Amino acid sequence: MPQMLVQQRLSVPQILSAAVAAWVVQILLRKWIKAKRIARRITPCPPGALTLLNPFRTISLIVGPFYPFKDQIACFFARFSLYKRYGSTCLVSTTFWGAMPTYWLADADSVKAVASDRFTFTKDVEAYETLNIYGHNMVGLEGSEWKRHRAIAKTAFNEANNAFVWRETTRIVNEWFSEIDAATTFTVDGPTVEIDLLRDLTRATLLVIGSAGFGRRSTWLEDVNSTPPPGHKVPFSLAVAEAIGQLFPRILAPKPIWNAVTEKDVHVPLIGPILLKAKDAFENLRRHMLEVVSQARDQYGINQHKAVEDESGGAALLKNMVEANMTFEKREGEVGHRSMTDGELFSNMFVFLLAGHETSAHTLCFSFVYLALYPEYQRRVFEEALKVYPDGVPTAASASAYKDILPQLEYTWAVLHETLRLCPPVVRLGKLVQNDTVIKAKRFTTSPEGKVRVTQEIDVPVQKGGMCVMDILGMHMNPIHWGDDVDSFKPDRFIDTETYKWPRDAFLAFSGGPRSCIGQRFAITESVCIIASIVRRYEILLPEDVIGLDFEEQKRRLTRWRPGITIIPTNARVRFRRRED
Repeated sequence: MPQMLVQQRLSVPQILSAAVAAWVVQILLRKWIKAKRIARRITPCPPGALTLLNPFRTISLIVGPFYPFKDQIACFFARFSLYKRYGSTCLVSTTFWGAMPTYWLADADSVKAVASDRFTFTKDVEAYETLNIYGHNMVGLEGSEWKRHRAIAKTAFNEANNAFVWRETTRIVNEWFSEIDAATTFTVDGPTVEIDLLRDLTRATLLVIGSAGFGRRSTWLEDVNSTPPPGHKVPFSLAVAEAIGQLFPRILAPKPIWNAVTEKDVHVPLIGPILLKAKDAFENLRRHMLEVVSQARDQYGINQHKAVEDESGGAALLKNMVEANMTFEKREGEVGHRSMTDGELFSNMFVFLLAGHETSAHTLCFSFVYLALYPEYQRRVFEEALKVYPDGVPTAASASAYKDILPQLEYTWAVLHETLRLCPPVVRLGKLVQNDTVIKAKRFTTSPEGKVRVTQEIDVPVQKGGMCVMDILGMHMNPIHWGDDVDSFKPDRFIDTETYKWPRDAFLAFSGGPRSCIGQRFAITESVCIIASIVRRYEILLPEDVIGLDFEEQKRRLTRWRPGITIIPTNARVRFRRRED
């Protein structure tokens, strides 16, 4: 019999699946063609590449440790290498989704132009919606709403409060001393103790912002105590830490799923327990913030609508925000220039708690690692601290200590700033382009010896609807601004002389322009006080497990970090050895 040919018919689901697949491929192909066309058109800057992800969305932070790869644009760890490869301080790419022209800037002039013009270049507020846990806050707003929030907070960051920060920091480091000394053991290097810098410095800086910003004065021992206070499930510091730790689950969950799990008790396998844990974390923190607000109203007489001056300088930030919240209530829900809703109050408290301790703690981690790696610079910090503290670090700072001592700690300040140059808390900032404009960039060549020479200044047309990325880490590693030894830790870069002025416009650790960090002086005051106090009392040594490795490997291991809301040190450890007083 002749062989029968059987014709197979596709089922309806198979036909639908094939159609959907073809439709998806067609959409992706169109997006790719559109993005490539735009990428070619927006030269004169190289390389005209495509970036799969928007560099300012949460998914980019999550995959940031692995993707993009080091030789690709948008890589968190590329520093200045791609600019050097293409010989340009401006690089251009296009996002695959949305085909957005993206201008990467590592040049002081172009970055200053973008940071200064907040009408042409506006904040990408969508990137900061992740921080709107309780409501809108100053970080994620633009225009008149941003001005309203900033006006409420800015008067709290004054010299009286900075003096209070110095006094509270001195108190807290002295309490930390007791724990360090109690944990000391005898080794071949004498009495030493290994310090988990991230753990201890996070605790210290949280105590400072809690006291100076929000009037919540705790001791080191109280903070270590894991017993929650009455009416709370966890202690305050643990509530802050858990809320920050649950940011990604909270912000990655689609709103319908979040609402279904947390409000309607819908059981969702696998992710349901994760979302409920995040909900508990933010509710626990909210209870603490509510208590702090209630105490502030009583303390300052706000319930009686009386303005009470806080001469100590403590809790000035909380006082301003609570008064603004009371103004909102008196207006019966009408938001005015000096008012703040309940949601805005709690959201700003959360952001200031986060930014007010995490950035300083992480920067200090790197500072102590660098001091251990470079004992010659540590010696100069010690000599400076010895002059201001000849009899050792005082157990309590005088009212005038801030103004008397801080100006004398010039080299300590330089160490902090050099750390911020190499490890800025935020490595990039994005601005959306509202109008067609032109920015300046430079072309340069690099000699075989690694020396950079500028060959040409160029005009870069920037399209409305695009994005300018102020590449902070790229600019901080730009040898045009910082010299050919840009990879080295060298605090002297920040010491002015008769023949040298350090390049202010090429330093953006605290952002720049109208939206520069409102707490810059707060952070510097706290950090310089901690560095000087610790170095005066202890010698900073490398951990034992890296001794014997070559210097570059020691540095690589101890300064590792991963991207997050701010960069997070992943292996910051040193040893402290008590100095002879």
